[in-house]
Amino acid sequence: MVRSHAYLDISIAEKPIGRIVVQLYDDLAPKSTETFLSLIKGTTINDKFYSYKHNIFHRILKNFVVQAGDVIYGMSDNIDESNIGKGSILKTIPDENLTEAIDAPFKLCMAHEPNVTNANGSQFFITCFPQPHLTGQHSVFGQVIHGKSVVREMERVNTNKLNIPQDQVLISDCGVWDETMDVPVFNASYDPIGGDIYEEHPDDDEHIDKDSSESVYIAASIIKESGTLLFKQGKKQEAYLKWKKCIRYIMEYIPDEDQEKEWYAKYIELKKKTYLNVSLVCLQLKNYKQSLNYCDYLLDMPSSLSTSESAKINYRKGLNLIQFKKYKQALINLKVAHELLPSDELIKREFEKCQSLIDQEKLAEKVKYAKFFS
Repeated sequence: MVRSHAYLDISIAEKPIGRIVVQLYDDLAPKSTETFLSLIKGTTINDKFYSYKHNIFHRILKNFVVQAGDVIYGMSDNIDESNIGKGSILKTIPDENLTEAIDAPFKLCMAHEPNVTNANGSQFFITCFPQPHLTGQHSVFGQVIHGKSVVREMERVNTNKLNIPQDQVLISDCGVWDETMDVPVFNASYDPIGGDIYEEHPDDDEHIDKDSSESVYIAASIIKESGTLLFKQGKKQEAYLKWKKCIRYIMEYIPDEDQEKEWYAKYIELKKKTYLNVSLVCLQLKNYKQSLNYCDYLLDMPSSLSTSESAKINYRKGLNLIQFKKYKQALINLKVAHELLPSDELIKREFEKCQSLIDQEKLAEKVKYAKFFS
């Protein structure tokens, strides 16, 4: 049977994040699928129009679920904070596909009041982690097949005590999806260049052996190279996203130094090289704060830095500090870079430029106080 597909375009705090594509179980949960699709397209009930478009995710719990579908109290233009999460329509949809284990993330399920049967409506949730204790209690009617990184981004938003996101997580658009359509994602790069076939988050990936340091290292190296190829093509934002993904693989699976000394050393070297890349691309993207952070991370790894690498990082840190008009601090780093590579004309020029900026700042202060006393 050819199963239906639908998409949900997500924004957080009015910033587009990307598209979630779900495959629907027309064969296993026909009533649930029919209800979901009707609201994806928009439907009129008792002369009132209902749709998931402009509906918010009103309940988010990390490592548990993200939930939406309150089309009564949870529409972005008419949110009722005192009742949000209590509203639903069509509370007569029967339970379906209850035998499927809810033992994995990214399962699409009907949401309803506890201990109530055959009362599903418009609310639904997507699992973020295996929830086997929910098996048999909720209809499983689909799964996420694209945009898993979008769900992960949603999962990380800050919430209040009622698990309502502080920044609005909105379904900005939705509809029926097919293979000819795109899957726009703004918080990740899915370009397979260089052989990157891996999920944005390593825990979601099925290509790596998570118990093997070698397997994860190979994946991280491929992801890093994918970013390098994109950078060479001038696709700096995509390169940045790839290198951030590489860092995620490294940090989540870095081996214990005492148990796997050789692999630990390889991970540290890969981490250093990736940090070097990120510090550069952030500087070029004018994300000076992020670039500065990575420069500091690297300077905390002095034993693994070569003379050339140390000079590069001090140089980049100096350039970042200049952007924040911290000229005296910048001069310290540029001086270090100049002393490490005295023949580098670029470093020398920026060092002299920074000194000139300090002199100009002193002269401006002198003129200011002269006017004051006169």
